[in-house]
This record gives sequence, C-alpha cells and structure tokens, in this order.
Amino acid sequence: MAEGLVFTFYTYADARIPLDERWKPTGLRDIFFDNYEEVRRTVLAMRDDIAADPDMEWEATNIEKVETVPVCQSSVLALLNEGPGAFVDHYEVLETIGRQHES
Repeated sequence: MAEGLVFTFYTYADARIPLDERWKPTGLRDIFFDNYEEVRRTVLAMRDDIAADPDMEWEATNIEKVETVPVCQSSVLALLNEGPGAFVDHYEVLETIGRQHES
C-alpha cells in the first residue's frame, strides 16, 4: 500500500448537525462519492423522492468536500476501529440543498 497519500471525497449530511458534532459516531452510515457532480445528483434525487411523498418533509442537506489524513497503517486502523471521522483531516460545506423553491 502506498503511504502518505491524501484523498478527496464528497459526501452529504443533515444541515442541522452542528459542525463540532459532524464526525461523531451516530450509527448512521456516511456515503462517500469521488466527485461533486455525483453527490449533488444523488442529493437532488433524494429531495425529489421525498417531495413526492406528502407525508415526508425534506431537511436541508449539506454537500461536503472531505480530505483524508495521509494514508498509513495507523490511519487505516483508526478508520476501521473508529469510523470515518478518524480518517477526516479537513472538510468543508460546498453547498446546502434546501427545499425545491429554496435552492
């Protein structure tokens, strides 16, 4: 395994989560993408599906850019044992997707 590589991924999260709690384990799985366009398409499709159901309400969702810590044996071990938060060095909110009339 090549060590020291840093990767950039994209993901999404409920915009109501405070930034200082974003990477704490919740039991909910984070889904990661390798490009911004793919995560944005996924979030917009989810919003459309939820908007089509009168019993559901869309919550604002952040699209995030995530940079990993450098890859090494200890960082992979932390990822496996502690979850994605242990592998995130930096992240930023790129866009917040609100209701259809808010975007």
